[in-house]
Amino acid sequence: MNYKERKDYLFYVSIAFLVGSFLYGCLAFFPFVDSSLDLPMKTKIINFILSTLLGGYLICSILSGILQFIRFIKKQSRLVKILSIVFFLITILIIIAVGFFSTLPYYIYNIWQVKKRKILIEK
Repeated sequence: MNYKERKDYLFYVSIAFLVGSFLYGCLAFFPFVDSSLDLPMKTKIINFILSTLLGGYLICSILSGILQFIRFIKKQSRLVKILSIVFFLITILIIIAVGFFSTLPYYIYNIWQVKKRKILIEK
C-alpha cells in the first residue's frame, strides 16, 4: 500500500466514523427527549456516549472491511473470485468480521506509517 492509498484509507474510514457517530448519536438522543423512559441522567449520558462511539465504529469497520476485501480480491485468481460470488453470504460475513476486528489496529498502523513517511520527507 503506498502513501496516497494509506492517506485515502485514513480519510474514508474517519469520515465513515463521523457519519456513523452522528447517525447513532441521533438515535441515542431520543431517551433525552422521551419522557416515558424513567432512566437516571447518568445512565442516559453513558448510553449516549457508548451508542455514538460504537455506532461510528460499526460503520467505519464495515467500510474498512470492504476496502480491505477490495485490495485482497484484486490479487486473487479467477477461481477465488467466482467462489466468493457463489458464496456471497459467507463472503459478506467474513468482510464484516475482518473489518470489525482489524479496523482499529490497521487504522493505527496506517497512522504510524503516514507519520513515519512525513518525518522521512521532512528530513
